Amino acid sequence: MASGLALKLYTTKEEIDNAKAGVSTIVAWPEANKPLGAYYEVSASLEICDVLSGEVRINTSKQDDEMKKAAALMGEAMGKELEKVFKSFSE
Repeated sequence: MASGLALKLYTTKEEIDNAKAGVSTIVAWPEANKPLGAYYEVSASLEICDVLSGEVRINTSKQDDEMKKAAALMGEAMGKELEKVFKSFSE
């Protein structure tokens, strides 16, 4: 179930490069614990994060799954609305 919560975190260029290269987990930190070099602000849904002591691991493969679920729900809702529209034309 989606909580609707998003975490504001900071990460390094190395972690961003890893994510772009397909690594499924990147490390980020809350502002209070960010190390030198963690200049890049990222936002991640709570559902795809493992919050550890002092750092957060963002599971990018879970992010893909969450986006697929959201897309499916939006597609279903749009389909139902289109059915209503088309049905009104055929009556």
